[in-house]
Amino acid sequence: MGYHLEQAYRSLAELGPVNEQTVALGRRATQPLASAGRRAFARGDMPAAVNLLSRAVSLAPPDDPDRVGLLPDLAFALMQTGDFARMQSVLEDLKPAAAAAGDPGLQANAVILDLWIRLFTHPEGWADEAHREATRAISTFEGQGNERGLAKGWSLLGLFHMMKGRFATAGEAWEKAAAHAAAAGDRREELEHLAWVPIVEWCGPGTVEEGVRRCQEVLERAEGDRKAMSVALSTMGTFEAMRGRFDEAKQLHERARSILREVALPGWMGALTQNSGWAEILSGDPAAAERDLRWGVDTLRGIGELSWMSSTAAILAEALYAQEKLDDAEAFVRVSEESAGSEDTYSQSLLRSVRAKVLAQQGKAKEAESLAREAVAIAGPTDFLFLQAWALISLGEVLEGVGKRDEAEVVLADAVRICDRKGFVVGAKRARAVR
Repeated sequence: MGYHLEQAYRSLAELGPVNEQTVALGRRATQPLASAGRRAFARGDMPAAVNLLSRAVSLAPPDDPDRVGLLPDLAFALMQTGDFARMQSVLEDLKPAAAAAGDPGLQANAVILDLWIRLFTHPEGWADEAHREATRAISTFEGQGNERGLAKGWSLLGLFHMMKGRFATAGEAWEKAAAHAAAAGDRREELEHLAWVPIVEWCGPGTVEEGVRRCQEVLERAEGDRKAMSVALSTMGTFEAMRGRFDEAKQLHERARSILREVALPGWMGALTQNSGWAEILSGDPAAAERDLRWGVDTLRGIGELSWMSSTAAILAEALYAQEKLDDAEAFVRVSEESAGSEDTYSQSLLRSVRAKVLAQQGKAKEAESLAREAVAIAGPTDFLFLQAWALISLGEVLEGVGKRDEAEVVLADAVRICDRKGFVVGAKRARAVR
């Protein structure tokens, strides 16, 4: 019905000046298209949601409240499909419309969406503003009793804590976001927030066994949602690799890839190559890691995403270093360096660790040790145990390589303690093998 009303509207608009009858026909067409678009959005079919919501938005008058109400969902769907340029265009439409409507909640929603896209496309200087605006948005939504808005505010706060390397706190924020979405009866929003829980479990202070259990819980709660399921399966695969179960890890990563292909979310597909890349590095197959990670970097670069790409490029540099491709490793360290925000603890620590090892191989001992110690210092204040352990192991390798064996022993013993705390069996073995 929406399609036929849409075709009638466009035919009339082509025949002559738009009059009240034409406008009314456009409004009629908007309703079934918007309804279908929201159903697609709710089931996670973001390409269909983009198609239907875009058409609904194009048919209604610019100041129509129903049209303005569609813009946040359209912007989010565009972000999921990696179309950042069109998302920015929708946001530029939403901001003045929200201001004209005089709705503080809609205005706060526009600010939150703007900060999401800036994290992925212009991450430098993002964190402080994100914290300030998330706190302000939460206050606004609390005053309105707006549960869906509160979910969005807490999700932005979760991203802020992730960027700062405070993953336990980030996990609490994401759980609050999911709870507010559930209170609003918004299953789609709840699943979006649940999809981040496995990631913060992998990065955070919990053990590998706890992480596997949390991933299984997310799988059960996701009830068939492909995005949340793929993130849980992929992260579970990396946990399995951390404890040396490499065949299980490969199977889980393949299942995750196959599920994610069905929903056409290039940003997530590119980002999740980090998980399979780490698993292959830990299994001793850096060439396989390189294949996955090159695809991930190319995919993220192709959609103009920088935040995930910076860490993916740093892990790719690790895979290349492990194959003694030192020039290529340095090239991807530069890619990471050029795209990473200064507040991105993950990328900033990783790129220093791998560059330090490259420099040590080139005989630049003093510079290598300095950079490796910087990587440890960046990871130290976080609760990102994997990153702390990796930075220490890398420093230990550098110190061992430049002849500082006693210092390397102390550093690597610290790495083993952190690996044991996390349940990172392969990391502990790697640290002991350096000594």
